[in-house]
Amino acid sequence: MMFSSSGSTGVPRVFRYSQIDRELWEWANARALHAFGIRPGDTVLICAGYGPHVFAWGVQFALARMGVACIPGGGMTAEARAMLIDRFEPTVLTCTPSYALHLGRVMAERGLDPAASSIRTILVGGEPAAGIEGTRRRLEDLWSARLVEFYGCTEGLAPLRRLLLPGLGARPRAGHGPPDGGRADLGTVDAESGRPVAEGARGLTVCTSLNSESSPQLRFLVGDYTVLMSERCACGRTHVRAVGAFAGRADELINLRGVKMYPVQLEAAVRAVPGVGDEYEIVLATTPDGLDVMTARVEHPSGAIGAQVAREIQARCEIRCDVEVLAPGTLPKTEFKARRIRDTRRAG
Repeated sequence: MMFSSSGSTGVPRVFRYSQIDRELWEWANARALHAFGIRPGDTVLICAGYGPHVFAWGVQFALARMGVACIPGGGMTAEARAMLIDRFEPTVLTCTPSYALHLGRVMAERGLDPAASSIRTILVGGEPAAGIEGTRRRLEDLWSARLVEFYGCTEGLAPLRRLLLPGLGARPRAGHGPPDGGRADLGTVDAESGRPVAEGARGLTVCTSLNSESSPQLRFLVGDYTVLMSERCACGRTHVRAVGAFAGRADELINLRGVKMYPVQLEAAVRAVPGVGDEYEIVLATTPDGLDVMTARVEHPSGAIGAQVAREIQARCEIRCDVEVLAPGTLPKTEFKARRIRDTRRAG
C-alpha cells in the first residue's frame, strides 16, 4: 500500500508499506488502541476520507486484528454521520479534533444531543488536542466522553499514545505482539545542535524504526517537541511516556517581529476564553508601512470578548494582537484537518 504524509507544512512525502509492514503496523496500532481501553464489544465509527493518509487505515486494520466492530464512515456528510451515530450507536468516534467539534455541533442543530449519544470515547489524531486544556475540555464537555489522542507518523510505522507509548521500544511476549517482535525506539534531541537531550528535558522527537521492509528509518526527525520519561507509569506500564503530550512542530514556528510562538500556544489562548466559537483563524499580514502584524479572527455573539482574547494571546505568546470578532457561523466549518494560520506577509 502507498501512503503519504498530510503535507501540513510542505509537499506530502510518499511511503510504501509492504505486506510485512502492514502486519507489524496492525499489531502496533492494536496495542495502542488496547491501551486506550477499546475492546471487543465496542463499535468504532471512523470519520475520515480514506485517502492516502495513514491514520484512518491504521485504526481500521488494528480493529480488524482486535475483533472490534468498525463502521468506516468515509464519503459521508456530517449530517449523515450524525444520523448514523443516532441509529447504530457506536461507542467510539475516530476523527480529527476539529471534526469532532464540527460533528457535535451538527448533531445539536438536528436536535440530537452529542452528550446523550452512545459515544463514550473520542479517539483523535492529526492535530494536537489532548495537550491543549481548552480544546480537550471543550470536546469532552460537548460529547460527555473521554478524549484520547493517537499520535504517530507515516514514516516511522510508529503509533504513539499521549503520555504512554505502547508497543515501542520493547519486545512483546509470545502471542501478544508482532510475530518477529518488531521494534521502534524514540528519543529527543536539541533543536539547534541535533544532540540527544537528557531524559525529562524538552526536545524534538526522533524515531528509529528498523522493522520496516519498505522504508526503515534511522533516527528520523519527526519534528514534534516533547518530554520523554521512562519511569513506570501510574497505570503500571513501563513504556517510555511523552509527558504533557506533544507540544507543536518545529517547522510550524511563527516568527513575528522577532517574537517566536507555535500554533498550539495560540489555540490554547483562544480556547481559554469562554464562549468563543469552535472555529478561529490567525492572519499574519504586512501593513503598508512594512510592519508585520497578527490578527485573531474569532466568533462570538458579542464583540466584547475581543479584549479578553487579546490579553490571553499577549500573556501566552508575549505579543500584541488585533482581534476581529465575527458573528457565529461566519468562518468556514472544518471538515477534516484544520488550517488555522493564514500567512499573507510580504517576503523580504
